[in-house]
Amino acid sequence: MTLKEAYELLRREVLALRKENSKLKTGTYIDADRKAHEKRIKQLERELANKSKEADRYHDLWRKGRYSSDLLDELASVKKQLKEALAIIAKLKAQMNRNHENSSLASSQKPFRKKIKNSRKKTERKPGGQHGHIGYKRPHLESTAPVITLPVPKSITNNTDFYPTNEFITKQVADIEVNVIVTEYKAQVYRSHSTGRRVHAPFPKGVINEFNYGENTKALAFLLNNYCNVSIDKTSELISGLTNEKIILSKGLINSLPKQFSIATEEERQKIFSLLLMAPYMHTDATPGKVNGKTVQVFVCANHDEILYSFREHKGHQGIKDTPIEIYQQTLIHDHDVTFYNYGNDHQECLAHVLRYLQDSIENEPALKWNTSMKALLSAVIHEVKQDRNLSKERILEIEMQYDDILYTAEREYDLHPPNKYYRDGLNLALRLKEYRDNHLLFLHRPEIEYTNNISERALRKFKRKFKQAVTFRSNESVELLCNCMSILETRRLQGCNLYATAKDGFLIQNSTL
Repeated sequence: MTLKEAYELLRREVLALRKENSKLKTGTYIDADRKAHEKRIKQLERELANKSKEADRYHDLWRKGRYSSDLLDELASVKKQLKEALAIIAKLKAQMNRNHENSSLASSQKPFRKKIKNSRKKTERKPGGQHGHIGYKRPHLESTAPVITLPVPKSITNNTDFYPTNEFITKQVADIEVNVIVTEYKAQVYRSHSTGRRVHAPFPKGVINEFNYGENTKALAFLLNNYCNVSIDKTSELISGLTNEKIILSKGLINSLPKQFSIATEEERQKIFSLLLMAPYMHTDATPGKVNGKTVQVFVCANHDEILYSFREHKGHQGIKDTPIEIYQQTLIHDHDVTFYNYGNDHQECLAHVLRYLQDSIENEPALKWNTSMKALLSAVIHEVKQDRNLSKERILEIEMQYDDILYTAEREYDLHPPNKYYRDGLNLALRLKEYRDNHLLFLHRPEIEYTNNISERALRKFKRKFKQAVTFRSNESVELLCNCMSILETRRLQGCNLYATAKDGFLIQNSTL
């Protein structure tokens, strides 16, 4: 087998390895596959090193004039294949090492999770409250049943050494009891002599069908299914068990609750929309989901007091249409989605994402120093801003100069070590940090602006959990109704309201309008 044929075989094996590694993106790798993958890469590296030495030897022989020009062509081909194989190996290693710490990949999708280390030293103390620490006790509740005074043991009453102190030790037991309250309405029927028409007294609002459910039942089922992400079947089963099978909710009823709640809270959502527009800054982001196998988007607009979810079939400008983002005129905080730069008056990029991407560059471009310096600078600046939100103009100017110097270093390093076509993430990040410099450092000039987009990330995590529980929705309407409901629930949660009371009030309003 000629050297060229050997390298052709090696190239095919590298391509097969690359295809196999694509499984890693979907999280289907198992430990055995990973070990085999790493073993094959090491073997491949050894073979490539041997081939490299052999290529150098042939090159030396050619320089001495012992071989013909055909060897030069073969040598050039071997070097090209060698460079290609090394670039592919670098890409495969980058993919294998990618996780939630150095990319936007969610931690739940990490295929090989490491045990989180606990830096605290182990002691002999038992868990719970410690001697010398302030104790926090649960407040005593007002007793709803007769107080039970425990009888004094005879071993105490018959012993003359003991005498009563008129002091008592009180302990309470709090429990939950579910009672089914059924209210029956009767209306006597009258019939007209002349027309035969039947009439009766009007029933209260909300009492329409022969059998109806009150706002407490609806609120519990609604929250279990739409906030706690319990399936429809298990929601019905749980309520049936709580009520000793007196209340058995149908799937159709549970499925109709989001629509009822959405209709009842439409005015409040419009108020949230207006309040978001008046806020000095607004966090925004989007997450994908599935409706009948088709990818859709859920946008979120949020601050510390209000959250508004919006369902859209597409991202980009089509997705932003009719959301608060479209007409917002102040500062937007977001990840690096360039579409958002067409809206708002100013922009702050999420530095949490930047720090993860810098870590990815550090791991995959060890010959470079700019990535380590930039991560250290941004981490130190964030820590400094946490201590003092109002930095002096001189300090801000100093930080900006350090930022620019590091990017200049990156430019020189990439001139000396050009990135290969399989891994350009580090170079792209450096170019992005340079182009959007003011948007990464805006929080230094505006103390009220946050340097991360964690608010919208946390808000969208609620929807990601629902998408995982439902797997795929049946219709666009169901996702849109869920967005409407979650906007009210999450806003009330931020404001410290009782979510059960919120749901109950919504169905009370809905019943009163029927």
